[in-house]
Amino acid sequence: MITDNLPDSFLPIYEESYPVFSFLLDPMKRLSIPAAFGILGDAAGRDATRRGWGYEELTSRNQAWVLIRARMVIERQPSWGEDIILRTWPKLAEGIIAYRDFQIMDSKRNVLMAGSTAWTILDLATRRPVRLGILGNDTSALSKYHAIPDKPVRINRPDELVTAQELTAEYGHLDMNNHVNNSRYIEWVINTLPVEMLLTRRIREVEVNFISEVMHMDKLQILVPVQSKNDNVYDGFIRIKEDNRQAFAARITFE
Repeated sequence: MITDNLPDSFLPIYEESYPVFSFLLDPMKRLSIPAAFGILGDAAGRDATRRGWGYEELTSRNQAWVLIRARMVIERQPSWGEDIILRTWPKLAEGIIAYRDFQIMDSKRNVLMAGSTAWTILDLATRRPVRLGILGNDTSALSKYHAIPDKPVRINRPDELVTAQELTAEYGHLDMNNHVNNSRYIEWVINTLPVEMLLTRRIREVEVNFISEVMHMDKLQILVPVQSKNDNVYDGFIRIKEDNRQAFAARITFE
C-alpha cells in the first residue's frame, strides 16, 4: 500500500502486490478475465474498509455495495508466476452511483489492465439503492485521477437474440452474499465464444453491466445476437427464465 502524508480523510491510492497463482489462469497460462475482475473486486473491498465504508460497516446498517457496471481495457494479460501490482481508488459519486478506477501493473509498473467501475449501495431490506452520503468528501482528492478516459456505460440489447446455452445457478456459483458471484456471469458469457477465437485472438476490452441478482436455482438463458455487426465485437446477455428479467450484459472486443 502507498503511504504518504495525506490526512486520514484523504487516504492515498490503495496498492498491493499479488502473485498470479495457477488457479487464476486461463488455458494460455494468463490471468483470466473473470479472475482479474474477481481480484479487483476483492481489493476494492479492502480499500472501502480502510475508508470506513466496507463490508462490516455497511452490513451493520443492512446495506451492501453492489457493482453495476465495469469497463476494462487490456494491454496484456499477466502470465503465470508474475507478481502484479493492483491499484484502486474511489472517485466522486454522482447521485446514487460511486465510481472507482483500477490498474493492474507488472513489477516494473507498466500498466497491463486498467478500467473504471460503477457501484451503488443497496438497502438489503428494500433491495433499492440508497444515497451515498457515507462517502462524504473522502474521495475528492482522487477525483481527477482516471485509469481510462471513459466511464462504463449501458450496453444496449438488440431485438433479435438466440439462446446459446441454458443453465441453473447452483451452490458452487454463489458468493458470501448468497447470490451468483460477479465473475461467474463473465465466465458464462465468455464460454459462448468459439474456443479457437479465445486461443488465438487477444481480448482488448471487456464491458459488463450487472442488472439483476441471480439467486440459487434460478434458471438462466445465455443469449447472443443472431448476427454480430462487427467481427471484433461480441455481445452476450443473461436472462432469468422465470420472469424474463435481464440479469447481465457483456461486450467483449478483440484486437
